[in-house]
Amino acid sequence: MNLAVTGGAGFLGYHICKRLSDKFSKIVIIDIAEINKEEYPGNCTFFKVDVRDRQKLKSVLKEVDFVIHSAAALPLWKKKDIFDTNIEGTKNVLTAAEDNGIKRVIFVSSTAVYGVPEKHPIYEDDPLIGVGPYGESKIIAEKICEEFRQKEMCVPIVRPKTFIGTGRLGVFQELSMRM
Repeated sequence: MNLAVTGGAGFLGYHICKRLSDKFSKIVIIDIAEINKEEYPGNCTFFKVDVRDRQKLKSVLKEVDFVIHSAAALPLWKKKDIFDTNIEGTKNVLTAAEDNGIKRVIFVSSTAVYGVPEKHPIYEDDPLIGVGPYGESKIIAEKICEEFRQKEMCVPIVRPKTFIGTGRLGVFQELSMRM
């Protein structure tokens, strides 16, 4: 079985590749950022492909059985880039997967879809409000995932919070640099 990870050069994508390398024969890494191949398991293959390029995605996903779609334009990017990457990119990944007969795509969304919470804990069925273009784009991308579910594709959605770990402090690094 083969897995593709969009955003595989990012913090989450990198750790997904490392964690799942012994579960798949091959992992296809898809990203616009270069990777240091030595840091990835030996069964990982890198393709410099933008999720906004549906034709290249379709080609790269030819021998893939599952996709984890973690590529995203981050909140600090321009609104147009956020919408193009997070909305059109998600549609492209799902369409390319469908064209290749891939039945399962895991979509990595964000808790930004909930806006600024007025209560805790937040539940999966709480209203989706969105914070700025990033949160809005993730809500729209989730709706696109639902459209593909109606076509019998299995598209689970995960909504992680900010990622922090070795080598990554997320927005906290950005804030500390501005102080």
